[in-house]
Amino acid sequence: MAFEEAVIAGIGETEKSRPSPRNDQPAYDLEEYLATAARLTLADADLDADEVDGLGVARPSVETPYRYPLLLADELGFRDLAWITATDHCGGQAVPLLAQAAMAVDAGVVETVLCLGADTPKVPGGGGEVFPRDPRGLQRNYKDPFGVQGTNAEAALAQRRHAERYGTSPEVLGRIYVAQRRHAAANPLAYLREEVDLETYLDSEPIADPIRLFDCVIPVNAGFGALVTTPERAAELGTDPVSIAGVGHNHSPSVPRDETLTTIGMEPAARRAFGMAGLDPREADFYQLYDDYPIVVTMEMIEIGLCRPTEAARFVAETDFGVEGEVPLNTGGGQLCAGQAGVAGGFLQLVEGVRQLRGEGGEGQVPDAEWGIVTGIGGVSANYDGVLAANSVMVLERGVSA
Repeated sequence: MAFEEAVIAGIGETEKSRPSPRNDQPAYDLEEYLATAARLTLADADLDADEVDGLGVARPSVETPYRYPLLLADELGFRDLAWITATDHCGGQAVPLLAQAAMAVDAGVVETVLCLGADTPKVPGGGGEVFPRDPRGLQRNYKDPFGVQGTNAEAALAQRRHAERYGTSPEVLGRIYVAQRRHAAANPLAYLREEVDLETYLDSEPIADPIRLFDCVIPVNAGFGALVTTPERAAELGTDPVSIAGVGHNHSPSVPRDETLTTIGMEPAARRAFGMAGLDPREADFYQLYDDYPIVVTMEMIEIGLCRPTEAARFVAETDFGVEGEVPLNTGGGQLCAGQAGVAGGFLQLVEGVRQLRGEGGEGQVPDAEWGIVTGIGGVSANYDGVLAANSVMVLERGVSA
């Protein structure tokens, strides 16, 4: 048991939006999403804002002012916070932010931490670029001249190499997308609500061969929240708590330098998390795996211990990823189908994991879920351009661990 004195007692998730001049979808700003996420999370825990003494903020990708977490605390109306923290781990920062909050509560620094993440990559008329150009010139000087223009192109290199070595063809990877699309259809907060079959996936528009349209996440504007407090406070609030049984991180320079293109560096993070939780990864009841591409999900399955690299193609081709299958995968549709809220996207996996353990998954509920795995990756493409990525694994457990 990693954190005996900290549990997750509340979650919040806003609706998704992709505003543009061609539609009438709402165009809320970043602070509106964060405020809504805070309100939903506090309401879920039946807690007043003045009872919160800690705030955690995941840094968004859109431009924000200097000392943004402090400005946000003021904007949200907090008046007596004892602790504020922030993360800047790109898309996978939900897990490290919750880990920081759990450590603070477990150590007695604060009693209750509200963790928030939101991003607004879709702005009517443009200007909401998720990953602005690197001012140091890495992209401009060393990628653009070779035609590697963006994450899709880098993921395409990894997928092609993986297919050559291990046979992970589009026909195999499409099973992940089709399963998650089916899960999104049962999720009222998912952006894409219509199921598709494998043929439709294979016929989707080529983006960067072999990456096709349905291999790519769909950017949305959204906000999320999670409340961490003590088991005693959770009991007073009458909430259904979820424990953090294990957590592990990895930021290894050796991964991008090995130049295999078929690993992401999550194995050490998984080993640390499962060791802390005392859990065999194959025993989990569901898997909320960071999913900006199906090939990345496949590499995660390998690195958390569900299959060997040489077995990956057969494993994905033969495994039932449905909510009642052998490996319930991204049960809310994942970022591929529910939408990726910029660098707050990893909150989707975290909030869905908590929802499953509280038995609130609705039509997408995994029966009798007791344990689940949530992962996060910050900077997937960083593994292919020689800089560090952030890999995180968290093991969640229903209730308060004995």
